[in-house]
Amino acid sequence: MIIQTNQTSRRQDWVSFLARAIVLSLFFLIPCQPVNALDERIVFDPYTGLSIGGYDPVAYFVTGSAIQGVDDYEEIYGDTYWHFATEGNAAAFRAAPAAYIPGFGGYAMAAVARGVAQPGNPTLFAIHRNRLYLFASEDERQAFFADPEAMITAAAARWPEVLKLLAY
Repeated sequence: MIIQTNQTSRRQDWVSFLARAIVLSLFFLIPCQPVNALDERIVFDPYTGLSIGGYDPVAYFVTGSAIQGVDDYEEIYGDTYWHFATEGNAAAFRAAPAAYIPGFGGYAMAAVARGVAQPGNPTLFAIHRNRLYLFASEDERQAFFADPEAMITAAAARWPEVLKLLAY
């Protein structure tokens, strides 16, 4: 039988307090990297609720092409519906959705760089540095390929302004 004294109780309280203080201070000391426009607003069809036209966001990375998802493999994330071509793609999305959501929420990157909230075309895409981006036209996509870093930087700079244009 263990008898706990007031001194033991105070020591345990102090240790518990110290442990919580260390964990809390680490939270503030760890540098937080802003996610490259991880996307407070995601493009979706207001009638169906489908993100990026129902295309499978994982398929872009797996197959390198835009593949339409199906109703059988549906996930809800970010208040929108996401469709997938396979259960494996749906599982990959569930495990790491931020890795597959298009940059700038699926808005056309070149339009965002101009300060405009124009939905991207899910069939006009590029993957750069493991991030999916959508475009409104083939010309915009080709301009991206000419200097991806410049367009990403310009879009990231204008993204806060574009977010203000979007309804909640």
